[in-house]
Amino acid sequence: MILEDEVSLSDLISPEEIFRLHPKIRWAAFSTQDGKVTFSEMRPGVTSYTSEREDRSFMEFGPHVMSGIAERLSMTGGAGKLESLIVNLEKDSVLLTPVGTGYLAISVNRADSPDVFKEIEPMIRRL
Repeated sequence: MILEDEVSLSDLISPEEIFRLHPKIRWAAFSTQDGKVTFSEMRPGVTSYTSEREDRSFMEFGPHVMSGIAERLSMTGGAGKLESLIVNLEKDSVLLTPVGTGYLAISVNRADSPDVFKEIEPMIRRL
């Protein structure tokens, strides 16, 4: 019997489920708080701007470091807890969200990102 505490979000979601949230999602990844990458995948048929090695390396360290820095904006909690971070590059934007016991990252072409992220953020919060 598996206790509820033993089941992590990464056991419950897959890249395919994330891709179903919106057709413009290019890449999806999940890592635990200690940097274990559970999945890091491009949508089938989409060419990545970065290598698989770069994507996995980002997911090992990036979410923990970036969210730790962002949380210092409201150390007392007065502004609330961190909901997400957005990294804008020239071609791509990445939404990074603490979810459960880890971090979910989703990328979208930069031009589409404001609308897509606004649309999918409520869906992600329900995960």
